[in-house]
Amino acid sequence: MTDLLTTNFADHWVVDPVGGLAGVAGVSIVAGKIASVTWRDGEVAARACWAAGANPGAGDPTVALLPALIDLHAHFRQPGANASEEVESGTRAAAHGGYGTVALMPNTEPAADNVETLQAAIAGERHGVRLLPIAAATVGRAGTQVSDVAALVKAGAVAISDDGSPIADRAIFRAALLAAAAAGIPLIEHCEEPTLTAGGEAADGIVASRLGLRPWPAAGELRAVESAIVVLRDVVSSVPTARLHLTHLSTTAALAAVRSAQGEGIPLTCDVTPHHIALTDAWIAGDRRWAWEVASGDERLAPTADAFDSNLRVCPPLRAAGDAAGCREALRNGTALAIGTDHAPHSREKKEVEFGLAANGIAGIEMSLSVALAAHHAGELSLATIVAALTTGPARLLGVAAAGLTPGAAASLVQVDLAGIWRPSRATLLGRSINTPLIDRELPGVVQLTVLEGRPAYQR
Repeated sequence: MTDLLTTNFADHWVVDPVGGLAGVAGVSIVAGKIASVTWRDGEVAARACWAAGANPGAGDPTVALLPALIDLHAHFRQPGANASEEVESGTRAAAHGGYGTVALMPNTEPAADNVETLQAAIAGERHGVRLLPIAAATVGRAGTQVSDVAALVKAGAVAISDDGSPIADRAIFRAALLAAAAAGIPLIEHCEEPTLTAGGEAADGIVASRLGLRPWPAAGELRAVESAIVVLRDVVSSVPTARLHLTHLSTTAALAAVRSAQGEGIPLTCDVTPHHIALTDAWIAGDRRWAWEVASGDERLAPTADAFDSNLRVCPPLRAAGDAAGCREALRNGTALAIGTDHAPHSREKKEVEFGLAANGIAGIEMSLSVALAAHHAGELSLATIVAALTTGPARLLGVAAAGLTPGAAASLVQVDLAGIWRPSRATLLGRSINTPLIDRELPGVVQLTVLEGRPAYQR
């Protein structure tokens, strides 16, 4: 086992979302615990800096200390698809990305709808990373019979979900909500209306039309969100402890519906992914600009040599720049409480095929922080928004304590060079699969050290 950390971090840019503090500070770690935090300009100034966005200014340190990140949505493919990923490789990748805690979705093979499979999904070498299993909401994720939620929670499940498949039967959806409420956990729903999205390859719009790809309409997400809200509103009228979380939302319209429902006070939350805040469907045509670099109507649609990269096939699909802007706004205004990676590794056999035949998903847990920092450097997201979306937001959903920088607490943190640049490649990525469209692209934010509960999980 790795020894407990003892070190001093002098003059770092420190961000503590738990305490609501940010600024230049020195942090001392002794035997794995935070011994002291000394704010250069005092705590009053640190609180004001957090409230202003926690953004470092010119002349401030570029190496930051953040709490160890928490991912509320990842796939490590164990059991059943270990050729794509497993706990041993997935946790190495997570620690490299700055993650100390990862919640694993239940769409394994077989589905994690029973205690034995749930425990198998998190078994093995974890490289110092904490894993939180999410159980299948229905047996076999088939949407016809609610799983034994009480037994699954007793075995460690922190939520239930049929991720990858919506619970289309509204009676079963309601029953799952009630079972989750009785167990004190949330239901996490994949929002898709299959009658509208079946066969879809790319977001409906000019890119899909120009490239000859079958459309995946935005209405397929919005209709599912609206339907879920109707059921939740009915359930909480009699069971106010029910909680619903809508994962990887991708459209401005769906996020607006969530924000409106939240305004009613019902217990509804959601998340967005790194790729939906930063990429657009024009990437499928070969346009490699970040979403915030693309003005409306400015998409480059003439296919290039980079067109039809199957690593860009994802569910829900990448959308236009306006929807990506809507996802970023949802983080800024609090509609979305988290950035969930939706880390979806796939073997070469599943990705190196024709675009429309490729498995959905991007392996992104090692690049999530860097993609968010790209948005930060562009002035799109404050550092406070990013750090909260990667720590306290997911912790709130999953019912776990978020790491802070409180003296006396076990040290769980990530040291990252905010100004450093790296390139994802087979040589630099630690996950088993590298199905990402960001291969060999310069990304900001070099993780130097990840620590969980006093022990290093990753060291550069």
